[in-house]
Amino acid sequence: MENRKNTILLTVIAVATLLVAVVGATFAYFTAQGGGDVTKNLNVVTDTSDSATFTLEPISITANQTNFAQGQGDQSKTATGTASFTANSTDETSEFCYTLTISVASNDFVYTTAPTNTPELVLDVTKKATAAGSHTPVITAMDITTKTSGDIQVPTTNEGDEYTHKITASKSQTVVDEFKITLAFKNLESDQNANTGKTFNGTMKFSKVECA
Repeated sequence: MENRKNTILLTVIAVATLLVAVVGATFAYFTAQGGGDVTKNLNVVTDTSDSATFTLEPISITANQTNFAQGQGDQSKTATGTASFTANSTDETSEFCYTLTISVASNDFVYTTAPTNTPELVLDVTKKATAAGSHTPVITAMDITTKTSGDIQVPTTNEGDEYTHKITASKSQTVVDEFKITLAFKNLESDQNANTGKTFNGTMKFSKVECA
């Protein structure tokens, strides 16, 4: 009986010791994490980091009996997108790279001039950098009459095959690339009634990429 009492007493002491150890360890952990007696030098640096923003608009054009008829001329719609980059306040120059695609959501236009298939819906894209001050063509009269889905990559130069656009900015400078996307439904000297009520819908899509 005495041995049993001793066993119970030792067990109680062991449990109490374990609880003290756990509480002590937990308290020490939160003291270290929360500050307590831990000291550390703080360095405050007033600096700005690189930042970039994109703006874009949807692209849509519809041909109907009101806006498209003989003698009315071509019908066109324009949308604008921008890539804006602000360099940090430390480096003398900074670079930012991105790609631009035009995503076709839907398009039910058709050719009405078979078998010649004269382009009826065409795409033009121009680009203006802040330093340049004027728009320059990067896509000219691309035939997208029957492009019903997918992405159209926008090159850096007219009809070029490089698609990574690069902005270089001096310390704390903001540089903006502006793109103007124009869709035109060409008014041909032929019967185009098959395209009455047809619609094209799409959006611009910017993506940040690593500079080469």
